Amino acid sequence: MFQSAQAETTRMHFDVTILGLKAGELRYTLQKDDTSYAASGLLYPTGLAATMTTFLYDVTITGTHKGSQYFPSRYSEKSDTGKRKEEREIIYRSGVPNIRSAKLAKPHWLDPKTQKGTLDPMTAIFEILRDVEHGKLCDQDVTLFDGARRVRIALSNPTEAGTRATCDGVYSREGGFSKNELKQGKTFPFTITYQKTDQNYYFQRFDVKSARGRAAFVRR
Repeated sequence: MFQSAQAETTRMHFDVTILGLKAGELRYTLQKDDTSYAASGLLYPTGLAATMTTFLYDVTITGTHKGSQYFPSRYSEKSDTGKRKEEREIIYRSGVPNIRSAKLAKPHWLDPKTQKGTLDPMTAIFEILRDVEHGKLCDQDVTLFDGARRVRIALSNPTEAGTRATCDGVYSREGGFSKNELKQGKTFPFTITYQKTDQNYYFQRFDVKSARGRAAFVRR
């Protein structure tokens, strides 16, 4: 993988805030050549939040692509919520996700065999939290499956004012969620803000109203 001289590496670093207070950081690295890609991401608490809570998500993905269309091959996730630790792997065969996890499936979770063509969480993250080419503002529309739940994230309504550009977006829970989770909300609107440059639309921040209040990913 990545034998081409045209291979590129992208690194992104975000502050994660909840109710205006910094709670953690998200970092991801994406390597991409003419046909293949690999990415890794790490979400962790920092500062005061690190003394009050524990959360850690460490993920990797490898796959292939044709232009802007991605085909994941192997996704690996390690998580620690403070209450439980979990490891999960998703292997894709002809686009169908196959789950490897010690955790027993819950009745409301979706059958992976029905989720052909969906993306993994890491690929969906870098597709949404990225710089955008001119002429493609707010074009992102991805459907992901994390091994249990299906989510669609779609952008629309491109708006520009000077060098500032924004997209409206909706995070939609499409399946695999419990009744209690759906009571907390099925759709969550968000906004992405960019700075328009001569080269592209430079990603600046992602703002969403979550179950815990207003949250944001702010690029460093």
